[in-house]
Amino acid sequence: MSLIDDLEELAVGARLKRLYEYFAKDVVLIYKDEQLNFEPKYFTLYYLISKQGEAAVTEIAEELGCTHPGVIHLAKELEELGFIESVKSASDSRKRILRLSEKGKASLPKFERVWAKILALNKSLFNSQQNNLLSAIMETEAQLNEKPYYQRFQEMFNPQGNNPVTVTTYEPQYARHFKNLNIEWINTYFTVEEHDLEQLNHPEDYILADGGEILFAHIDDDVVGTCAVIKTGPTEYELAKMAVSPKYQGRKIGNALMEAAIVKIKELEGTRIWLGSNTKLTPAITLYKKYGFKEFQAVASPYTRANIHMELDL
Repeated sequence: MSLIDDLEELAVGARLKRLYEYFAKDVVLIYKDEQLNFEPKYFTLYYLISKQGEAAVTEIAEELGCTHPGVIHLAKELEELGFIESVKSASDSRKRILRLSEKGKASLPKFERVWAKILALNKSLFNSQQNNLLSAIMETEAQLNEKPYYQRFQEMFNPQGNNPVTVTTYEPQYARHFKNLNIEWINTYFTVEEHDLEQLNHPEDYILADGGEILFAHIDDDVVGTCAVIKTGPTEYELAKMAVSPKYQGRKIGNALMEAAIVKIKELEGTRIWLGSNTKLTPAITLYKKYGFKEFQAVASPYTRANIHMELDL
């Protein structure tokens, strides 16, 4: 597998480009077999002109969903190959019209025979697939026509959202969010360990029963973050299992959870908070320092990933 294969959804554009190149290099060979000096990139422009008889660059750009300069560039190359020609519009001398040249007209029957064969091959290929490629492309295009990609990105990750963040304490229906959010972030950077699973699978036994608490951050109806305060001494608490949904990163969820945790520990009459983390989690370390946490040397840690420990006296 190549890097593009490994990246999966992150490299959709590169993968579509590679797929186009798979088709294009062999379609060029098919045209050559028919003595046609022609590339697949010219197809839609040549086809449109052949059906309309003639068309202006602006009209072509709108019809094909291309940029004006892009159409001009392709038209220039196609004109150099002799398949089209550019003439002044009869109704407006300032406008240039594209139409088939004599060579383009003479070649059209041969092109149409090739296109009919390519169409049959593509139908056979796509209809044999478990997930029809053309149907998937049409569905994706419909989604993006309904709501553009940039708008979707802004709505999912825009840190300037106005809906407030609220923090609540543990309720049984939130247990799955405590586990899922933590499993997601741990697997992103590290490996889930046995002690993680003890607390995530049995939070009431391993956290709440000993006098700790679990907090949940909400935006509207979504649980977007969580953290635990675990009692480790008469007035000492560990801040642990802080996780924020990637969908809502940038909305200062960590700040809201940190402030709520400090308030909760004070309510529980705690005087010291400590935590274990990893130095490669730069945003997390920055957050802890912002609230006054200082590094200290811990005797031991139940987590192999913890290479830094920090504390805060209240």
